[in-house]
Amino acid sequence: MPKYSGLVIFVALKTTMKNLNLFINILLVIAVVVLFALQMSSKSEKPSNSNNSINGSHSSSGLNIAYVNADSLTENYEMYKDEFEKASERTLAAEEKFTVKQRQFEKEANDFQQRAQYLTITERESKQEKLVRKQQELVQLEQELSTDLQRQEAEVSRRIFDTIDVFLKKYALENNYSYVLSYARGGGLWYASPENDITPQVLKTLNEKYRMQKAE
Repeated sequence: MPKYSGLVIFVALKTTMKNLNLFINILLVIAVVVLFALQMSSKSEKPSNSNNSINGSHSSSGLNIAYVNADSLTENYEMYKDEFEKASERTLAAEEKFTVKQRQFEKEANDFQQRAQYLTITERESKQEKLVRKQQELVQLEQELSTDLQRQEAEVSRRIFDTIDVFLKKYALENNYSYVLSYARGGGLWYASPENDITPQVLKTLNEKYRMQKAE
């Protein structure tokens, strides 16, 4: 009888947990395109002014730009680390549940093979049908566990993203930022000046807020 592994569940989890960084990188590419278009429009419509100077993230176009290092954010944001640990625990529990059912099926199948010659044709056919049903149930269980894990991790990713999104929008307004971009190695932005990096401030405040929420 074919054997099924819980590996699919773990792969599904790893794939889902990467969605947050992937989504952030997609937004980054869109933001860069929009930013470039705005800068070109500003240059074509306004004459240059030699008295305007660029200081830090301020530009002659009036845009105030900052960025957050996405890799550092996911590595050091305590909410992300806690949720990833919970996800690992859920994955382990799902794998253990599947493994118990799988071993029960394998034992029953092996017992049947050893006793098949002593059974009547009717008994063999009945047992075979029962094993086929259990095999199908095993496949269905693996699919259900994998789907449930993907659903839970998608919800976690959405909740983390929404938390960061709401915070950064407020942070940008309070600090007069026109754009807060996401920088990640291998992403759509090849270089970002360290002067415009607000990751430490963002992480500090996000973690403080998260600790307060956990304490409530």
